[in-house]
Amino acid sequence: MDMVLSSLQHSCMASSTTSPTINALLKLLEQVKLGASLPQILGFKFQNCRAKMLTSLCRLTATLLSAGAIAVDALLPHLAPSMEKLAETTKRHAKKIEDASRLAGTVSLSHSAEQDASQTTAVSRCRYPAEGLSLPIVGIIEALLWDRRWLLVRPLLSCLEDTGALPVCGQSRLALCSMLKFAISPLYCKLTPNYLQFATRWQPSGIPLVHVGSQHRCRTFDDIASVHRLFQVLEPLCCHLHVGIASDASLVTKLARIIKYLLRPRDARGAHEAKRLLGYVILPAMSILSVNPGCVCEIWAATKQLPCCERHSLYSTWRGRSLERESVGTKHFEVAEAECKAGYHARQSLKRVANDKKNSKHVGRALAKVAHSNPLVVFRVILSQVESYGNMIQPIVESLGFVSPLALDVLSYMLSSHLADTSRHKLQNDGINIAHWFQHLSHFTGVYYRAFPQTELQALIEFLMLRLEDGDSLYLLVFNELLARMGGCEVLEDLSDAQIGGLAGGETLRREMLAFSKASKRAVSKLQEALCTPSTAIPILALVAQQRGYSLFKGKVNHVKLLGQLFDRCQMVLVQLVDFLSRSTAHSTVTGTGKKCPYFELLPDLCKMSALHIEPQIALHAARPLIAEAAGAHRKEPRAKIPISPDSGSSLCKWEPGGKALRSSLPARDCGALSSELYLVFWSLSLYDITVPTREYDAQIALIRSKINVAHREFLEPDRRKKEMARCLNTINSLVAELEFQKHHYQQIMTDLEAQRNSLLGTIVEDQRRSISEALLENCIMPRVTITPEDALFCAIFFKQLHSLETTNFSSLQYYDRVVKDVFPVIYCATDQEARCLGIFLRATFEPLTHWRFDRRRYDMEAGSKLGFSVAIGSASRCTYEQYCTVFTKWHDKITKVALHSLSHYKDHGRACLLVLIKLIGVYPIYKHVSTQLLGLLEAIQVQEDMKDVQAMAKRYCTLLKKSEDTLVEESLLQRDILGSKAQVPAPGTKRQASAANKQRRSPKVSLARDQE
Repeated sequence: MDMVLSSLQHSCMASSTTSPTINALLKLLEQVKLGASLPQILGFKFQNCRAKMLTSLCRLTATLLSAGAIAVDALLPHLAPSMEKLAETTKRHAKKIEDASRLAGTVSLSHSAEQDASQTTAVSRCRYPAEGLSLPIVGIIEALLWDRRWLLVRPLLSCLEDTGALPVCGQSRLALCSMLKFAISPLYCKLTPNYLQFATRWQPSGIPLVHVGSQHRCRTFDDIASVHRLFQVLEPLCCHLHVGIASDASLVTKLARIIKYLLRPRDARGAHEAKRLLGYVILPAMSILSVNPGCVCEIWAATKQLPCCERHSLYSTWRGRSLERESVGTKHFEVAEAECKAGYHARQSLKRVANDKKNSKHVGRALAKVAHSNPLVVFRVILSQVESYGNMIQPIVESLGFVSPLALDVLSYMLSSHLADTSRHKLQNDGINIAHWFQHLSHFTGVYYRAFPQTELQALIEFLMLRLEDGDSLYLLVFNELLARMGGCEVLEDLSDAQIGGLAGGETLRREMLAFSKASKRAVSKLQEALCTPSTAIPILALVAQQRGYSLFKGKVNHVKLLGQLFDRCQMVLVQLVDFLSRSTAHSTVTGTGKKCPYFELLPDLCKMSALHIEPQIALHAARPLIAEAAGAHRKEPRAKIPISPDSGSSLCKWEPGGKALRSSLPARDCGALSSELYLVFWSLSLYDITVPTREYDAQIALIRSKINVAHREFLEPDRRKKEMARCLNTINSLVAELEFQKHHYQQIMTDLEAQRNSLLGTIVEDQRRSISEALLENCIMPRVTITPEDALFCAIFFKQLHSLETTNFSSLQYYDRVVKDVFPVIYCATDQEARCLGIFLRATFEPLTHWRFDRRRYDMEAGSKLGFSVAIGSASRCTYEQYCTVFTKWHDKITKVALHSLSHYKDHGRACLLVLIKLIGVYPIYKHVSTQLLGLLEAIQVQEDMKDVQAMAKRYCTLLKKSEDTLVEESLLQRDILGSKAQVPAPGTKRQASAANKQRRSPKVSLARDQE
């Protein structure tokens, strides 16, 4: 018997399992009829076998199992060590690796650096237990795999997994990879007409003469005609192999290509199984895959076939409960070890981040090398650094240039995951200011998507929409950064006087004066693909518009300052969103994410926007670009040439200012003192239409010319000097052309207003004329003045133009009186941005009033001779200069009263009041005694210990007020000048005439008193 077994053992090593010699020996062994004693004999041989003969003995056992001479269940009890001991060995090895993984990157004070390094290296090299490489059961599994006996191998692998032993290791893992290649070869050959040999078939060392059998005999999977039958074998193979598949990069590449084929949109066969393989085998195996960008690109080619939500679900499964040290014990010990090492190398690379392009390339290559296999770990480290240090955002983004597309897609998932983190508060401990980590992460999101616009954005947009639906207005900060950085719609909160004047210019002047960076065309195009679609644009617009009311009435905000910040941010994002959507393409285009539509197709009419609970001023603000475009098209071309789509609702014609469609959709107003003509003209025009900032254009051109002179002197390199001069000259030419175009446009608008001046308010009945000023404030000024600084300046200039044009039934005196008495007290309930806008509006309104007060000749030319300064609407008598001085003093006193009251209650109203007063420097105050009163209150505020922000603003305003003391005047001197001017006025001829004249002089006071009542 021993001779037969020895001959068979030698034949198994010398020839294939189907040779005639082996068949003859198997028949001879069958005739001996050993029965149950054969497994015992084999067990005895294994116990007394030398290491050199273990391979041949395993081949013999595999041959007997294949022939059915023995059964697996009968053989296992005679093999040593047992399953239980093998499981204990595996657990000890796994625990050793896990303990070393927990110590990755830590510094031990009790050991030297050489000891720590040697200990870590020793653990890393011991990938598998030394005794596991020479186990009989492992050798038998290997031999069966090379003989392609899958039905015999599968029970053994399942038994090992059930007991907790290491399923495959060393040679058996490589044999299982070869088995998997053999199984997928029929389908893979169909995918590649020319069979691509990424790696030659591996032959185990020590048995070079072993053959796996003929093609017809061993290829048991050659009959598989359907994908379903293929996956019946492929899935168990991959599940047993699991992350061990990373030992063969060519196999991972082949599987990725097969999964890509199965995930095609036009072929749904095996898609579900392919997703499972991708999520539970391929992606986890990436964590221990050696650096192989080509293999990673093949995995991304398969993964990108899925929608973004399914990809993020795969990444979530890949991430598991945690990463790095927290994942030790919950993930495969090899994956946990790879993640800990990746985190350590990522932190070491980030230590060298600096604002240097050469350094960013070096760091970027180091990060990309680690991120190829473990992008989740690397970006977790990066985002934690970004959340702590805001100055690292730009260098880190510049270092991501070498990262693979798969890693960038993983970063989009990580961003949403970190933004949705509910374990951390998004507010600081004071409950007022936004937490630094959330601010830095939002800023990083905008900068990252500007630099890498090809990254998936739709998932982030959908996530933000869900948060806004829940009323979480803090996430508007992320929207703000996306629109500012990626969309090029930046907004400055605090503008200087020169910048405020530049708001009236064109795009070139605004970009030069506001110092905005030029928008990236690729980033703008990608953001348009995500936002400018019918399913996204209007829902986002409605959600952002509704956040203002939600934060006021339903939001869980416990501090007034935070409430004001949220309200201002809602307003800012709303303005940015309208600005961005209005820049969308003029024609519909089909993109990968859907249909990108022009703005006039996206925006519904005013009635539909009202049904979406969008306030009238917001709806009209959103519709203004379309109204201006329709008006411009109507002026240039006949009505018939305006583009009309088959659907009349999406036509540009419905936005014509003179059309019935727009007038019928205007919001209802219960006021007969305001005509629809004036209401529509007011809301359809912008600051660009009614003024030309010639002084700002000239100043900017002079500044650029000075830059040319500087370039001549400072730039020594000819190419650089030539490039800078060409840029400056192109900017100057653009500014000159823009100025000429705006002047022509301004003339057209003024001509239209001149033609309409009698019809704007001419239809108001006499009983309603005294309420015109109140109606203008209620329906025009107050809804629009706080939207943007540009709108605030527009409101002041527009009504000044109505005064200059002598619009019928428009009383300038009543209008200015209502502005002083009704608009300035709004500071009691204004947010910071609203207060700045109010300051801009009041300054632009008070400037001509102050000039008229101190220049009688100018008053007579610009005010006293105009229809708006009649003592009563429709009267031929005008307000005299003396009467105007008296009224102006009352206005000044009214403002002083409100300002002093607000500053005395600075904890509630001081911040808004100071923001307005800072803007009014130069036009208020004009009396020295008022300045003294204000300085007294400001000094009292500065000595308080609370509200440091209000103290800083009080100090700033105090400094500005002291600088303007030389321009202030004494009220007594002004009164004396007024009396002297009165004495020069000729007296009336008779008592009756004098009485009538005095009555006319008093009429403005009487009218204003009635308005105040």
